[in-house]
Amino acid sequence: MTAHLLGAIYALIAAVLYGGADFGGGFASRRLNHYQVLLIFSLVGVVAMAVLALLWNEEMPTAKSIINAMLASTFGAIGLATLYKGLASRRACIIAPSSAVVAAGLPVIYGAIVQGLPDTVTLAGFILAAIGIWLTTKVDPDDGEQPGNGPAGNGLLMGVLAGLGFGLFFIFMARIEPGPIFSPLIFGKLASIAVALFVIIMKKMPLSNPMANPLALLAGFLDVMANVLYLVSSSLTRPDIAAVLVCTYPAVTVLLSMLFLKEKINRSQGFGVLVCIVAIALIMV
Repeated sequence: MTAHLLGAIYALIAAVLYGGADFGGGFASRRLNHYQVLLIFSLVGVVAMAVLALLWNEEMPTAKSIINAMLASTFGAIGLATLYKGLASRRACIIAPSSAVVAAGLPVIYGAIVQGLPDTVTLAGFILAAIGIWLTTKVDPDDGEQPGNGPAGNGLLMGVLAGLGFGLFFIFMARIEPGPIFSPLIFGKLASIAVALFVIIMKKMPLSNPMANPLALLAGFLDVMANVLYLVSSSLTRPDIAAVLVCTYPAVTVLLSMLFLKEKINRSQGFGVLVCIVAIALIMV
């Protein structure tokens, strides 16, 4: 098995974990503020990464790796908080795909600047992505909602903002130097904790007991394991390829939302979700 194929497999597994984590985090955000959920996520991540770093007897990462990990997690924290706020508003079928397309596109643009322009198939994927994002915001006239003002429009805005955070997360994560895997993520999760605590303190929100929120704990564990797999994947294959493969996670999030939360989508939105998924598939070729 080639390194590229192994990296692609790791990225796809990470996509499944991210999808499950996003569903769990969004569901937990219905009871807690999204920054409280983010804090639980980050605490789980610090503990898990510290244990794994000790078990693997990892050395300290370089200063460059620490900075990149902290920048990645800061942007990722903003993206996660935005995503969970949107998922808690029952707009997963809009927010998850649009955030994934933006998150996939940003590393590809960065890769084009650093490594050259993408091929024709990838450019076709971007065109389909734009169409898919538009379709996911289209609502039925009977709903009485306007895309720019109603939940669908707000869902698109939150999806784009979340996608920008995730895209920057993928870029900076891929810049972590080869070597230690778990120890850089400790510093990254500490940055996420700082972001979450800052917002919680500024808004005078109470701290939530992590043990009283098992779903958030599980989602946090899935998230940090996905982080590890993406970091390994980006070292085995092109970082932009790893990123777009990971961004197929909306299929998991939307499927779980439809099965467990009974979310309803109209035909245009459903087709838009499919177009977004096809677009991501084209981008990853």
